Amino acid sequence: MLKNILVPTDFSHHALIAARYASHMAQHFEWSIHLIHAYTPFSSSFANEKFNQEILDHETEKAQSNMATFRDELSQEFPNLEIVTSCLTGMLGDVLPAIAGESKNELIIMGTKGASGLKYTILGSNTFEIIRKSPIPVLAIPETQTTFRWETIGLLSNFKQSEISALQSAIAIAGLPKKLLLLHLFEKDSYRDEDDLTSWKGHIQDRLGIDEIAYKTENLVNRMDVREDFSDYVFDMIESENVDVLVVTQERKSFLTKLFSRSLVKAIAHQLTVPVFFHNMHHR
Repeated sequence: MLKNILVPTDFSHHALIAARYASHMAQHFEWSIHLIHAYTPFSSSFANEKFNQEILDHETEKAQSNMATFRDELSQEFPNLEIVTSCLTGMLGDVLPAIAGESKNELIIMGTKGASGLKYTILGSNTFEIIRKSPIPVLAIPETQTTFRWETIGLLSNFKQSEISALQSAIAIAGLPKKLLLLHLFEKDSYRDEDDLTSWKGHIQDRLGIDEIAYKTENLVNRMDVREDFSDYVFDMIESENVDVLVVTQERKSFLTKLFSRSLVKAIAHQLTVPVFFHNMHHR
């Protein structure tokens, strides 16, 4: 069975960037992509059935026309890529996770901004709901990234077994990277010494077979702005180390909980510099 990448779109420029990244990745692995547009047509309880049906027909025709244009633009760049399209009524945060559970679907790739470019547009704000609900991993793409790369991946690490699961999930999809960079940002009572880092590095090498593993630490103790700017530290580190993809686990009640605070929402929408792979350990 041909593996598939799900790509939601609102036909915006930012959605096209994510779709190009997905197409490049699918072409690399000889997979297909499935473009999905979810829409909620207006209806009124005060209008008659004929009027509401006319509105639905108009919105459906508009969605299908926009999808055809969007698909054609991708097909011109990737003529040998199999591209399937669907225009579905409903909220994206409900429609997409329901479809994602089909066995052929490996990954959701989506942008983090929508058509208006505002902070919380439909596509951007849905990214976080879909990350939470999806039974498969989600790859969030920054607005400047169109080419799939898998040379160096980063992992936010606080020495949790769930991090191994997240790496296994990423590797199962894209294969072993050439290099893994462990990023350990510590606060009070979470500091690990050199022996701990070396031991954890060896454990990952034994489990996953990644030849080159390095680590980098950042001391956040006594920094009053950590809660507000935690994401800034993360993205500064991965940008300085030329990380291609950052892997994040959703384990709750852990050091990584901050990643799902308002500061990450702000960071994903405005500061994201590399793709971020989100793994939900509670799903398949």
